[in-house]
Amino acid sequence: MQGTGSRRRAATLLTALAAVAVACGGGTAADLPPAAALAPNGLQPFPGVYTGGQPSADQLDMLAEAGFAGVINLRTEGEEGSEGEAERVAALGMEYVAIPVAGAEGMTEENARALADALARTGRPVLVHCASGNRVGGLFALKSGLLDGSPVEEAMEVGLAAGLTRLEPVVRERLERPRP
Repeated sequence: MQGTGSRRRAATLLTALAAVAVACGGGTAADLPPAAALAPNGLQPFPGVYTGGQPSADQLDMLAEAGFAGVINLRTEGEEGSEGEAERVAALGMEYVAIPVAGAEGMTEENARALADALARTGRPVLVHCASGNRVGGLFALKSGLLDGSPVEEAMEVGLAAGLTRLEPVVRERLERPRP
């Protein structure tokens, strides 16, 4: 169970993220469609950051119409259903970033760092997706624990809020590994 200090830190972090999102043009939640409409398994774990599965062409159009700045795709090249996404996102005037993450093998600090860098470069609002949202949640948990210094349980909560499901045991093991 989360302690009072952890809840206070989480609340402070969310307040800071909300301020950053608005300052970066993220608008307010009232200005944007619900996360579930933007991608399969759509979630909004942080202000201006949406996560989920592979968006359809219509959902990409909806993102552009809602003023999204970018799309970060964690699917590997050639995964069925993602053909032409980079071109479509660019044609719609949004930034497109590809970080190929191959399942459990892709749950690495290097990929978490690539996600952190992409989030820092991409305006808000932004959609981060894979096929289902599972890899997205895994990388958010690793980013939280390995890069941001969150305790394991807090990092796992971040991952679960961002879509982590089947990769939970792998991500937990990587977070609990002693670091050099």
